[in-house]
Amino acid sequence: MQKHWARNWGVVVVLGIVALAAFAAIGEDVFHHETSAFDNAVRTWVFAHRPAPLLSFFSWVTTIGSVSPMVVYAIIGAFVLWLRGRPLVASTVLVAPAAAVVAYLGLKNVFVRTRPSGIGNVFEGTYSFPSAHATTSAAICCTLAYVFWRERLVPGAVAILFAVLVPVLVGTSRVYLDVHWATDVLGGWSAGLFIAALSAGLYNTSRRYRARRQRNEEHI
Repeated sequence: MQKHWARNWGVVVVLGIVALAAFAAIGEDVFHHETSAFDNAVRTWVFAHRPAPLLSFFSWVTTIGSVSPMVVYAIIGAFVLWLRGRPLVASTVLVAPAAAVVAYLGLKNVFVRTRPSGIGNVFEGTYSFPSAHATTSAAICCTLAYVFWRERLVPGAVAILFAVLVPVLVGTSRVYLDVHWATDVLGGWSAGLFIAALSAGLYNTSRRYRARRQRNEEHI
């Protein structure tokens, strides 16, 4: 038991450090306006590969993967855990959306980055870095995947697929629709993964507390 607990904590800590380091590196380049060559190259490539069916697909993805639906998905996941008699675990899941919203709102006002023009020159009303869609989708999907896997509600392969595929599609949609630079999405993914690592750490702590309490009750 102790070995498994240490291993799970090790994975969470490593992922958190890697995510934080990635965000710091990307954020520094964005702050000093050193990402133009990369962002413009990605944007040029996207403009050359935008058939109508893909535009429709990514418009749909960006809608169902926006912040409000993602928060709802987190609440549904927490409710499922609560119904299974895991109220403390459910609360750790809800940390992810709350932290993600606070993080991207605060960071946008720090970096104050202008968005690309968007399809039809649509302005979404907020700054560009980091992408709110990328931040919340990574934070929530990775947290749900980890917790549901640890609670044996989904197999590992399904959890990994959900944690990777959904944020990738959501983030890609933002670049494809030209409402974010590529580095906005990379920064959002990094921030979201860091938040998911924090949520997973809280989950590990709650799980250890639950196991300790059960052992104490057995000895009474």
